[in-house]
Amino acid sequence: MNTIIKKGLVFSLAVALAGCLASCDDTLDEVVYSELTPDNAFVTKDDALAAVNGTYERLIPLTNRAIFYLNDMTTDVCYHAEMDCELLNELKLNANMDVQQVWDCMYQTISRCNIAIDNIPNIPLSEFGVEEEDAKALRDSYIAEAKFMRGFAYYQLTDFFYTVPLVTDSKTPVDAKLAPSSIEDIEMQIDKDLREAKAVLPQKYDSRSDAGRATFSAAAGYLAKLHMRIAGRMRLNGEDGRDEWTTALGYVNEIMALENSVHTLQPRVWDVFNPDDENCKYNNELIFTVHSNPAGTGGTSDIGMNFTPWNYDCGWDLFSIPLELAWKFDREDERYTVLMVTAFPDIYEPENINYTIPESVEKTGAVYEEWKTPEGVTQKLVELGAAYTQKYKYQNALSYNYNTGNNMPLLRFADIVLCKAEILNELNGPTREAIDLVNKIRERAFQNQEHNLKLEDYATTDDLREAICDERAFELNNEGVRRPDLIRMGLWKDRLNKYIAGIKLKSEWQEKNANAQNGGSYDYSSMWKVYPQDLTEDDIRRYFPVPKRESDLNQALLNCRSFVKK
Repeated sequence: MNTIIKKGLVFSLAVALAGCLASCDDTLDEVVYSELTPDNAFVTKDDALAAVNGTYERLIPLTNRAIFYLNDMTTDVCYHAEMDCELLNELKLNANMDVQQVWDCMYQTISRCNIAIDNIPNIPLSEFGVEEEDAKALRDSYIAEAKFMRGFAYYQLTDFFYTVPLVTDSKTPVDAKLAPSSIEDIEMQIDKDLREAKAVLPQKYDSRSDAGRATFSAAAGYLAKLHMRIAGRMRLNGEDGRDEWTTALGYVNEIMALENSVHTLQPRVWDVFNPDDENCKYNNELIFTVHSNPAGTGGTSDIGMNFTPWNYDCGWDLFSIPLELAWKFDREDERYTVLMVTAFPDIYEPENINYTIPESVEKTGAVYEEWKTPEGVTQKLVELGAAYTQKYKYQNALSYNYNTGNNMPLLRFADIVLCKAEILNELNGPTREAIDLVNKIRERAFQNQEHNLKLEDYATTDDLREAICDERAFELNNEGVRRPDLIRMGLWKDRLNKYIAGIKLKSEWQEKNANAQNGGSYDYSSMWKVYPQDLTEDDIRRYFPVPKRESDLNQALLNCRSFVKK
């Protein structure tokens, strides 16, 4: 992705007026910015390419932190004590910098897309090539990428905020005070953009320099997720969403038809994320991904710094895996043994200090030990309050080099496999085909069939939906999809209540163990009482309030989380 971004930054600044970047690329001719207008900026094929490349740029700030705060930390798969997102702190989230970040990033993307879509058709066709057919195909592919990115941006905005203003042209004044459009109108536009993009986009690109660009499967995947989302909302409203599930299945099947030719599950889960192997970094399980390039002169995402603690690898410990999730993993699951950090030696004192999570909730607060060796050397075993994911392994410990070579997968083939299992279950109830799809993921995780789900254990659609929900947590935790998953599956309230109950149980065991070890009367109830105790099925806290900066300027945006049809 970084290769794409660098070529488009300058152009996007000058033409789109939609971003606050300060980067340039010496491969572009020098431009007098004050003289650029949409009329004279779109002249050549390179201008078109630069405009389209610029539509991808805001994916880095979206995915290096913000998407995890909003879509994972608000759920049962990601943890950081006392954060607003962790606690669903309604009174503070509208002023939260990450909420503002996703709003800014996605509307800046939409602005750039609108400018590209409106102006690229005005460039003479001859600029795109000598042969008319090839020239038209190239021009149309650029427009298709911009349409994909606009559809993607509105998909994300409606996942975050529910309804938002819909702007589909570059002539709308930047200070226009627009009311949020209906969810139906926005989703109709998303569907249109993604369908038109899918009809033109290639199945794959030949060059690794194009890694991160939109493809046929990326468009089909988000179309499937869009219609799954609609169907899930209909179920919550007591409506029949069968047609939507069927539509989603059609798109998923288009992607599944490319298995082993374009897309493949990697042999082991680590192969999806391994930042040290160039082949893994460009593996064909990745469908739509923010590719990071630490060797690029323009820098890259520092995503690898965020997921582990300082005393492990000098990470910043912004996101961790709650013990409540870690304890649910089978100890033979490679998503636990390979992708998760549950114990480690101190990076500065590896011979003297070791860290570990408690083996179970009953051991919480009872792990710490300190002793001296016969030589008089102090040894410590320190209890961890969370586990950590290795999906974004930081490679540069002790170097203070924050450019990391980690991909952020927004959509991968394993997700699509589980989506198909979910769709089939919603249409037909538990079937062998649906179970086999879930087991396809489990067999990779365990490297055997001994842990496969059994069809006879799932009597109803609800039963299998719960199991698929759990499997998605095991497979896709900390990939920015959990909150939308829970909303779509109708399990948002259920899973959050269970998560909070688990935190309460953990605090009670910590109290018991502290009292047993030290005497006295410890009270750790604040660990769980800070979480909401009044969640409802159609709770507005499933979505985020519009940033205060925006609603202060436009009071109509205060109604974005209205679930009542107008």
